[in-house]
Amino acid sequence: MRIVRVVAVLAVVAISLSVLPNLQALPYLGLHMPPAPPAPPAPPAPPAVPAVPAMASIDVIEPPTPPEPPTPPTPVAWSDDDDRDTDVLCSGDMNVVNGDGDTDVEDLRHSYGRHFFWFRHDGRAYVVRDAATVREVAEFYRPQAELGREQGELGRKQGALGRKQGELGRRQGELGREQGRLGIEQARLAMRFDDDDATVHERRRDVERRQRELSRKQNDLGHQQGELGREQSKLGEEQSRLGEKQSALAHDIEQKLRPRLDEMIRKGTAERVH
Repeated sequence: MRIVRVVAVLAVVAISLSVLPNLQALPYLGLHMPPAPPAPPAPPAPPAVPAVPAMASIDVIEPPTPPEPPTPPTPVAWSDDDDRDTDVLCSGDMNVVNGDGDTDVEDLRHSYGRHFFWFRHDGRAYVVRDAATVREVAEFYRPQAELGREQGELGRKQGALGRKQGELGRRQGELGREQGRLGIEQARLAMRFDDDDATVHERRRDVERRQRELSRKQNDLGHQQGELGREQSKLGEEQSRLGEKQSALAHDIEQKLRPRLDEMIRKGTAERVH
């Protein structure tokens, strides 16, 4: 009897060992094992970032540099000799100064009036107040004085053209700044994502229209600048021609007047001044 109980116990133990690995999956003795906890859900994917549209190309036109004013005619001297004499002629509306720039013309006028010929020769100063001699010297200088007035008129034309070019440059600068402001607004509108907004679409079309209009105005001003530049070039060539003519006249006057200076001194027509 005892042997039978031992055998029965051993049989129970053997059966228990055989089914022990499956206790997680099978009910045992009427007990239900709790299910395993569910795996945590995967985190949601981050929302897709909308693509940023490329910024519109912005062409900002830099304002052109205002043109330099025309160079005034260079005063014409008799020759390239640094030892040349100095001469001042005052005869009515004709006032001529040749030589160094240290001569005080206003002081001479105050001393001798409006009709005189003052000159420095061989380091000494002389003045001629004889009316006939002053008129003779004035006739030497008359072609040069007339040419000088022609150069002055040409210089005034160059100055007027320069002012027009400066005004065109100022207007081009204003257009360039306006184009820059429109470019910034165009870039800002390109960053808007509400493409369905009719107001945004209308604003974009308005900016593009104004950009085209400003470009057209810039082109018109550029053509005008080109025309003025060509006219300035012609006036510059004319000034150069007149300058060469002045040099030739100055040399001719020197050749005629130098012998007369010695004659004035010898005859006493020219008074020595200190």
